Amino acid sequence: MSIETLKMSGFRNHKEKYLEFGPGVNVIWGENGSGKTSTLEAIHILSVGKSFRTPRLQETIEESSPNARLVGVFVSEKKKKEIIVSHSKDKRKKITINKSEASLKEIFGQNPIVLLSPEEQKITNGTPSDRRRYFDKTFSTTSKTYLQSIVDYSKTLKQKNALLKKQGSGEEIDTWDEKLSFFGASVWEQRGALYKKYQAALLDVCNLYGKKEITISVLSDTQEHTKETLFEKLKKNRKKDFLYGYTSVGPHTDRPAVFYNNKDIRLFGSQGEHKISLVLIKLAEYQIVRNATQLTPTVLLDDLFATLDFERSDAVLSLLEKNTQTIITNTDLVDIKNHGIKIDGKKNKSIHLLRKCKN
Repeated sequence: MSIETLKMSGFRNHKEKYLEFGPGVNVIWGENGSGKTSTLEAIHILSVGKSFRTPRLQETIEESSPNARLVGVFVSEKKKKEIIVSHSKDKRKKITINKSEASLKEIFGQNPIVLLSPEEQKITNGTPSDRRRYFDKTFSTTSKTYLQSIVDYSKTLKQKNALLKKQGSGEEIDTWDEKLSFFGASVWEQRGALYKKYQAALLDVCNLYGKKEITISVLSDTQEHTKETLFEKLKKNRKKDFLYGYTSVGPHTDRPAVFYNNKDIRLFGSQGEHKISLVLIKLAEYQIVRNATQLTPTVLLDDLFATLDFERSDAVLSLLEKNTQTIITNTDLVDIKNHGIKIDGKKNKSIHLLRKCKN
């Protein structure tokens, strides 16, 4: 699937904006503040239901508007889908796919995307929870079963934590721990298999690029990821959990780490090593998403040439297939032309955004 048209109403600094995209390379250019990144953000929301810039969608609503409405038309050789996401300042949200109301999880996989932006650097230099959220999002795109398991586990965890804060009885906690152990073991089993597929894709990408070796290691509070082991660990930690009001063991506490040539990049990586690691991680994501969904992801490259040097940005562009829809933001067209990207081709498009002046 690729995005054909996008309409933004009351979104960020776009009061009303309608854009058309080509199936090849699309360059969105303009000065800072013209809404380039916001356009990628809108496509991201239509594709996964969430922003990559903020966890609160209300923050994306234009100052003078009561709500925001995003309308995207996505096409493939056989299908055309219209996805609409509307959200208001009072936290209401509505999603429709071809005019039928849909849930957040139904968006996943409809239009797979791969995003490379400055915000994504937290995958290598951020916290374990940043990396855990990244892998959960990626794996949910590739597996509807995993997505459902994560939803079930998260709902159960939230309900159990609410009971802990209320100082519920041991019998009540046992009931929730049994459910949590069941869903947690399922998440761990699937997550382990998906990590193996991801690592294999990452190794392929590393081999294509050169001698760099990027590996993912995951630390967990329990070695055996079975329902029985998790249940016993939950019982053992119960006094502490009552004291702090949250569950201290389970898949939600796993700690993924990125290793660059056998060293923890968060602790020992240089700025350049962080940047190339992110590129390779994103290229691996592209590969596994494409293989799992049988759809070519749309690649969103936010401020690519300012974020990466010439060599690393060329690595991204050269490893993308020619039939990949790519949307690049940049302040001008000079770097685009210097990289040999033709914006006047039949499938390519140049979109110039102007900064909105305030009176």
